[in-house]
Amino acid sequence: MSVNKNAGTLQGIVLILPITLTVMGAVLLAPIMPMLMEAFGHIEHANYLVPILISIPALCIAIGAPFAGFIADRVGRRRLLIWSIGIYTVCGVLPLVIDSYLPLLLSRIGVGICEAILITCSTTLIGDYFSGEQRDKWLGSQTALASLSAMCLFPLAGFLGANYGWQGPFAIYGLGFVMMAGVVIFTWEVSKEEGIQHDKVDESIDATDAQFPWAHMSKVCLFTLVGGVMFYILQFQLSTALATFDMADPGKAGWMLSLASIGVPIGAIAYRYAHHLLSLRNLVILEFALMAIGFWGMAGSTSAEMLVFTGLINQFGAGMILPTMLTWAVSPLSFSVRGRGTGVWQSTFAIGQFASTLFFAFALSQVGQDNFMDTFKVFSVTALIMCIFAVILIQSKISK
Repeated sequence: MSVNKNAGTLQGIVLILPITLTVMGAVLLAPIMPMLMEAFGHIEHANYLVPILISIPALCIAIGAPFAGFIADRVGRRRLLIWSIGIYTVCGVLPLVIDSYLPLLLSRIGVGICEAILITCSTTLIGDYFSGEQRDKWLGSQTALASLSAMCLFPLAGFLGANYGWQGPFAIYGLGFVMMAGVVIFTWEVSKEEGIQHDKVDESIDATDAQFPWAHMSKVCLFTLVGGVMFYILQFQLSTALATFDMADPGKAGWMLSLASIGVPIGAIAYRYAHHLLSLRNLVILEFALMAIGFWGMAGSTSAEMLVFTGLINQFGAGMILPTMLTWAVSPLSFSVRGRGTGVWQSTFAIGQFASTLFFAFALSQVGQDNFMDTFKVFSVTALIMCIFAVILIQSKISK
């Protein structure tokens, strides 16, 4: 039975939906952080331990994704995906009946471990089921959905928190059972023989090469790590930057943050068209150049409106670079190593997210605490350096 023949729109939708589960990991808790501080502020070192509830899933992805990919290559992707979504959902809704910190932390660790597995397996299955333009389409759609779902989940979590307390948003995790049912009903496991046969019709894959492509992944992960750090700079720092313009209205500040962030899904959608027109090298150069322009404009902003506009440019480039890196990483991987390659890439991007605030804090210490806006210039120059690296390290013959 041909994988490529049977996989269609329904399978694509079912396999990109789990990306929303990884978005929930941080987004659902961000609006209720003050409530969590109020509920658990009495514990020792609460200022450190409570925020960990948000960041621990990303750390679990960074550590666990490569192992998840290794296991997926050995035991199969679909079975692992189903179990990980099921356990994720149980761990996700568990805080509805938890009122102490340690069990809550353990449930968050469980969510993080399952996120590492399910995002690796769902992305790997997209590579198993689709090839060429269809594969690029669904990988690009996956990243666009992640951004769009974050924009929808944030206000929903805030609404549930306001009406039902800090435990309210955790009910959203119950959607995982619906997604698990979709995977069970509409997907199938790809055998090694089917996977190899599928690779043979994909010109970008050497179906006979079962060795892990270290050179390829090292190059991709270098750009992914830097891109991951820059992807989150604006999202983590824009509210502080807006405060430099004495913006006292939190409602207006939230609206402006959303306006800048909408550049990410727009950029992810634009990738689906741009990659037909540009080589990989030129695409990466364009994306880092857009982020560089955005960072430099943010540093020189004379008003909050200018800051948001230049931030939108930055986020547009960031939205394009995520599907570019993912497609670049997954496209040439053969069936036997696709899980490991996907896991390594997911881990690298998660490390970039985790390190983003650390790199920004270091850059701020170098330019001086009184020169907050100038810190963006450091990342602008770094993005331009990555454009030069793209010219040197990325070969034009790599598929578009």
